[in-house]
Amino acid sequence: MVAAITADEDHSLDKALDEAMSGFEEDAALSTAGASMSISTDPETDALVAGRIANIGSEDVLIDFGAKSLGVMPRSDLPEGRTYNVGDSLEVLVTGKDEQGGLLTVSHKKARQERLLRDMKVGTVVEGSVTGMNRGGLEVNVDGLPAFMPAGQVDAHFLKDISTLIGTKVRAEVTRFDRADANIVLSRRKVQMREEQEQKEKAFEVLQVGQVLKGKVRNLADYGAFVDIGGVDGLLHVSDMSWGRINHPQDVLSVGDDIEVKVIKINQEKRKISLSLKQTMPNPWDGVADKYAVNSKVSGRVVRLANFGAFVELEPGLDALLPISEMSWTRRLRHPKELVKEGDVVEASILSCEPEKKRISLSLKALSEDPWTAATLHYTPGSKIKGKVVRTTDFGAFVNLEEGIDGLIHISELDDKRIRAVTDKVKAGDEVEVRVLSVDTEAKKISLSMRAPPPEPTAAEIAAAKAEQRAIEERRAKSKNRRGGITFGWDQGLSSLDPSKFAQ
Repeated sequence: MVAAITADEDHSLDKALDEAMSGFEEDAALSTAGASMSISTDPETDALVAGRIANIGSEDVLIDFGAKSLGVMPRSDLPEGRTYNVGDSLEVLVTGKDEQGGLLTVSHKKARQERLLRDMKVGTVVEGSVTGMNRGGLEVNVDGLPAFMPAGQVDAHFLKDISTLIGTKVRAEVTRFDRADANIVLSRRKVQMREEQEQKEKAFEVLQVGQVLKGKVRNLADYGAFVDIGGVDGLLHVSDMSWGRINHPQDVLSVGDDIEVKVIKINQEKRKISLSLKQTMPNPWDGVADKYAVNSKVSGRVVRLANFGAFVELEPGLDALLPISEMSWTRRLRHPKELVKEGDVVEASILSCEPEKKRISLSLKALSEDPWTAATLHYTPGSKIKGKVVRTTDFGAFVNLEEGIDGLIHISELDDKRIRAVTDKVKAGDEVEVRVLSVDTEAKKISLSMRAPPPEPTAAEIAAAKAEQRAIEERRAKSKNRRGGITFGWDQGLSSLDPSKFAQ
């Protein structure tokens, strides 16, 4: 709408109009020469009329409808982002007439709105700008027409904060329309779902197993992440995120991350895609035999315990087994937790490495000497040693002699006199002096005694024992000659005192 044109401006306006009209068809100019604008030939108010741009001013635009019929509209009515020139066709809506100036007032913006309303129906896809948010959803401006988008129809995927769309342009489908009330309800979700389905169909036509693609993390779940790989989402399972152990996808990924993934499976029937992140990285088992040679020393973190041992992470994706039998030379462990716990960093020796089976075995024992190897030197029969009672049972007491080595005092060896219970003589924690009876390094057992040692034999007892031994040997020889070498127990004449015990 422009201000009324005064009589003083008539001459300059006529000149501008003449210049603007120059170049139009000659027959149109002749038919209107010398004639004033006729109201009877003007388009009616509220009519949609096509015209041509006659002049573009700093604030107004003149529209020619032919037969000296001109309209004027604000330049701001022209859509942004597009260039218009004199002579371009334009559809406008007649809004009235400036009687003083003799020009029709028109609007291209209202023409667009009117055309939009006339063509609009449920299912029509429109574009609009999000101008605000209310309790139920978003407010959208569709070329000047107010529309409403319910919160549930804003996006095909969950949006925590829909206000982030304010100030952006969106494409949406009309789900409800009432021309009388100018009530327009939109759904962006329907447009997105339809476009995603179209993109998915196109993507499935070109996707192949083995492709490495760039993607964007769209969503995280306990079991994995959904990654957009160009119009279609694929599932990146947590087990395919890293060669190492991952407790939750959020430990390595965040929504919005740009990553490279490998297509490892395509289910055309169910339209599902499986992806892998770890397969875009080197496999830690490649070249492991050279890196972890047998008998080499390594360190790692305990990541899991089982009844049979502990799993130690040497590097991400490379776990080795530390068997319970290789944890201690001296301790009889019922469970690995008695010696190690998850999170502990341990040093161990490589027992075996089998890359083809993806197995590495470790040993803690191999890094130290077996204390039982020297037990026969430290604990000779008859020697005395001090220790602490660590445990009592019905049949005896266990005494700790040194780190990792315990000996047993049988109940019969606790006292020279007969006792009813072990605890009548000793209790856990008591310091005791014991005598070594025997050492069995293979069975890892030491027998101990708290009884007084037997008295040393006299010279006469030793001589008598030797004499008896000689007599036994003579009788055996005679019996052997008489029976062809066959002897019987009752011919052996064995004595209760064995002279061999006192042999010098």
